[in-house]
Amino acid sequence: MHFIHKPPNVRALSHGSSLVRSSLVRRARNGIASLRPATLDAIIISICGVIIFVVEHNNDLAPKLFQFATDHEEWEIDNFIFSIFVLSIGFAIFSYRRVRELAIEMKARRSAELEAKKLARHDPLTGLPNRRFFVETLGEVLLTTTADSRTAVLMLDLDGFKSVNDAYGHAVGDRTLIEFAQRISGIMRAGAVFMRIGGDEFAVVVPNIKSLDDPTALARRLVAAVAEPFLIGQISTSVGVGVGIAIAPSDGMNPEILVQRADRALYRAKAEGRSRMHFFEPGMDAHVERRVAIENELRAAVAAKLIVPYYQPVVAFEGRRTVAFEALARWKSNKFGWVAPDLFITVAEEIGIISELGDQLLRQACLDAREWPPELTLAFNISAVQLRDPTIGLRILAILAETGFSPRRLELEITETALVDNLKIAQTVTGQLRQAGVRIALDDFGTGYATLSQLLSFKFDRIKIDRSFVDRLGKDKESTTIVRAVLGLANGFDLETTAEGIENDEQLASLKADGCLEGQGYLFSKAVPASEIQSLLGNLKSNKKIVAESIPRDRLSQSTG
Repeated sequence: MHFIHKPPNVRALSHGSSLVRSSLVRRARNGIASLRPATLDAIIISICGVIIFVVEHNNDLAPKLFQFATDHEEWEIDNFIFSIFVLSIGFAIFSYRRVRELAIEMKARRSAELEAKKLARHDPLTGLPNRRFFVETLGEVLLTTTADSRTAVLMLDLDGFKSVNDAYGHAVGDRTLIEFAQRISGIMRAGAVFMRIGGDEFAVVVPNIKSLDDPTALARRLVAAVAEPFLIGQISTSVGVGVGIAIAPSDGMNPEILVQRADRALYRAKAEGRSRMHFFEPGMDAHVERRVAIENELRAAVAAKLIVPYYQPVVAFEGRRTVAFEALARWKSNKFGWVAPDLFITVAEEIGIISELGDQLLRQACLDAREWPPELTLAFNISAVQLRDPTIGLRILAILAETGFSPRRLELEITETALVDNLKIAQTVTGQLRQAGVRIALDDFGTGYATLSQLLSFKFDRIKIDRSFVDRLGKDKESTTIVRAVLGLANGFDLETTAEGIENDEQLASLKADGCLEGQGYLFSKAVPASEIQSLLGNLKSNKKIVAESIPRDRLSQSTG
């Protein structure tokens, strides 16, 4: 067997030597950096002494200097030479210290610059990339986007986040945002970038998608991820997430246009309900522009107190005697005319001004009701969103005290949906109000998802039969059976009942035959402004029917909730 000698790889050896030298240099630097200044000074003095000794030994400087000093004794240069010697050592120490200080300063400056750059592109609360990073990332990704390698932009907005802030404070709100960011970060696919744009707005950029199934699946995971409440200390907070999606290049290749269209898809998703997703579609631009215009008009209307309560009478069937008025929100916009309550109330809930609007309407309704005969009750609706605020009970009592309206003349109407969504808060709020004398009515009974045991855990004073059942009386057997069952249940638990949406004498006769005592609807009167209450009372006593106003019926059927 022959052994062939191979020459060593010079480049590899050289590279290895360089790595060793670099490692030794780094260790030496770290070791020097860890020494105290006094120790460094002693080392520098010692090194200078060694250098001087070596130079003197190799060049016989000592005898030469001695001979020079002897030959020029009259110059008296001994002290001068000694001073130069001391100053040279001092200068060496000063130079080293200054060089070291400059190195430390430059290192600190570089670290500060890197940190500043990081902070400028990241959100300090959640640690996620921020809007600036989002703009940069989207611009870079769109450069490589093609018809075969598309990019999805998902805009996210938290549903109900303002209610969390209002109910528990900004500290809990901030912790909810942090928990949300961590939860969503854990489900991001490889290559996707999750960012916080500001407030409760977030965005996701997903490059290189092959089909619409990719962003659809991601949006569903996002919705599912926030379905479980967030536990902040002893507080459980619940939010949803709306998702709007735009796809490049089909929805645009300009970053601003793409984001705008994802935002418009988000508007549509939020308009459809809590925790929904929607892709951008042609025609959304006009729809969203109108929606934005309504939002702006609504904010201005609430600020100027242009939304006012109208009042629809609740009538005792026996003798057509008015026993109460239900307050219904009405808004006539200069730009849009009469706006449906189910539209502007929903918008007010989504943009976070429903509490302000509700308080305004209740305050005005209490002031109006003070002028009515004292036996008349004021019925007022509380929405599911309002009921998420645990302070609403105290605010209602404060408004009653402010206006001087008796709590015993106020009846609050709460839907089944509001109770199921906020069972614990609803129990607390209704308990506070009932203790003060306020009556509680269960509105739209039979249309929600509450169990009978849940309903019975509340102490209601009244059940309102929903108009959908009243409307089908005499048309199908099921509705008649449901109405009779509700009346029997109310009678068994000693609860009063009111039927909504009575429009004709046949419905009235059927309800009376089954034992219902009170109702409201177009058969008796439309909703009227406060200025017409007195004349309305006179007309009802004389059994005159007030025809409905020329607004579409669905616009009359919604209250403040």
